[in-house]
Amino acid sequence: MAMASNIQLLQPGQNRTRHKRSPNFPVAGVMKPYGLYPIFAHVVLPGETLNSATLKWRCLSMPVAHPLAGAWLESWFVYVKFTDLDRALGEMFVSSSFSTTGYTAGATSSRYFTKAGQIDWIRLCTERFHDAFFAPDHTPRTIDGVRQTRRSVASWYQNMIFEPAAEALVTTDTSATYEQMSAWQMLQQMALTEVTYEKYLEQYGVKSIAASEGDPELLRYARSWTQPVNTVEPTTGAPSSAWVWSDEIKLDKAKRFSEPGFVVCVAAVRPKMFEKNIDYSFLGNLWGFQDFYPIYNIEDPTAGIKTLADSDPVFGADFRTDVGAVSMLYDHRDLLSHGEQFINERSGPYPLPMSTGMKGNDASDPQDLRGEYCTLADVDALFTGATNKFCYYEGIGHLDVSGNVTDTTR
Repeated sequence: MAMASNIQLLQPGQNRTRHKRSPNFPVAGVMKPYGLYPIFAHVVLPGETLNSATLKWRCLSMPVAHPLAGAWLESWFVYVKFTDLDRALGEMFVSSSFSTTGYTAGATSSRYFTKAGQIDWIRLCTERFHDAFFAPDHTPRTIDGVRQTRRSVASWYQNMIFEPAAEALVTTDTSATYEQMSAWQMLQQMALTEVTYEKYLEQYGVKSIAASEGDPELLRYARSWTQPVNTVEPTTGAPSSAWVWSDEIKLDKAKRFSEPGFVVCVAAVRPKMFEKNIDYSFLGNLWGFQDFYPIYNIEDPTAGIKTLADSDPVFGADFRTDVGAVSMLYDHRDLLSHGEQFINERSGPYPLPMSTGMKGNDASDPQDLRGEYCTLADVDALFTGATNKFCYYEGIGHLDVSGNVTDTTR
């Protein structure tokens, strides 16, 4: 009896010594402007802590058409949980029969570092991040085999929408909602006797976790502006201009992970582009005290919403190419908040980087109406020459992680 009283039962994962690991990631590749590219990715386990993350790299564009027009190089460190991708993936950790159907790559993709038939984790993580931060309200667009990011539109038209038609009030049948709630409560009670994903997390010391599908967590965002650097081709002596970045992005704030997932580094080159279908300043439309923000309605959020015809003189001839006549709504206060572009001469020795995606046709998407995306032709026109219209990068990534994993084969 005395010996039995000294027996102590330990839970899995209890009192484990934490170890440090420092994975490194040599990186290289090409990027099309406005594409969202994964640079590297790494798996993390529940209870681990990311102490720091670093990306040191250099990015160089092929020769660009305009010697003055600059561009941003933007980078993100993102934590994507498995349950951010799909809530059902929690079952993968408690069931050996969980199917890979729906998670494998249908085709080989060098952009996502995946062979056909492999689990498509990097693509799933990158696209989930894009859904949450770049296209939460519309169908995503692609360029060069990856998701396309929006232009950095900051002008009076950035919230413009088509004037909606009157709609009938929609009522909801609460009986269906009650049935769904009852079914959910029954399943919740049944789960008390089952092995669950939450129980799996508790084995790693993670408690009080409400595992649910959510948005990826942004750990670090950085961007660097550059203007073209003039260079000379050594074999021909011909001058050219190119974007050049030499960056070091650091995450210094520690992050403890509550669930298994991935730390993904993604990046995009986003040049400054002008809107081709805006010809004149909106200031020429202002007249009367209501256009100059009377103080009595300055606090009214609806006072700035006004109607604008598709034939307004600020728009270029290509803005409207069908025979319809749909009026648009815009926020008049965006002119003060965001400004507008000013081009006093569009002809010259160098072509300005122009975006032609802004359209006011009846069938246009709201994103096209606001000019949020440029076309592939617009992107290719940023570069000189007939081929190699890319930016090239090379560098190394580094993570410092504290957790349970240690190298036992050194």
